[in-house]
Amino acid sequence: MNWEDYKIEFEPDGSLRDIYIKGVDLSDWQTFIDFLRSTDSDLNYFVEGEPAELPSSISEVVVSQDHPYLLTIGLDGVTVNCHFFIPEEIELDIDPREIDSEAKAKVVFRFMSTVGRALNKEVILTPENTEEQPIFKYELGAGIKHLALNKFRHGTR
Repeated sequence: MNWEDYKIEFEPDGSLRDIYIKGVDLSDWQTFIDFLRSTDSDLNYFVEGEPAELPSSISEVVVSQDHPYLLTIGLDGVTVNCHFFIPEEIELDIDPREIDSEAKAKVVFRFMSTVGRALNKEVILTPENTEEQPIFKYELGAGIKHLALNKFRHGTR
């Protein structure tokens, strides 16, 4: 993929970009957390806005919209926020203002790919709260694809 062809997807527009991993269960969540611990990522966990120790077992984290748990994942100048909303889906977000170069986009794509391989799952990146409009998708065996479905958002159609 060429940065010039897809950098528009990261142009700041006041919204975040979401990363979704669907069809997960608590064992996938545990694999995800264990995978993150095995990387050199900077992990910070918060409960109700206060720093806390990330539990070793995901069962200690109530996965619910009623509980404000947040895990920030620092990756080479890009912060990925992990929200513990529902057990069937891992939802993360990034601020497109941080993705100001091809190198930083590659950090996001590498994260999507390594997490997808660790979980044996598809990983999609979408505009905020529009999981039905993936911009990029990691598929097992196929890597990252730019879906170019976002042309409607950019007014080119």
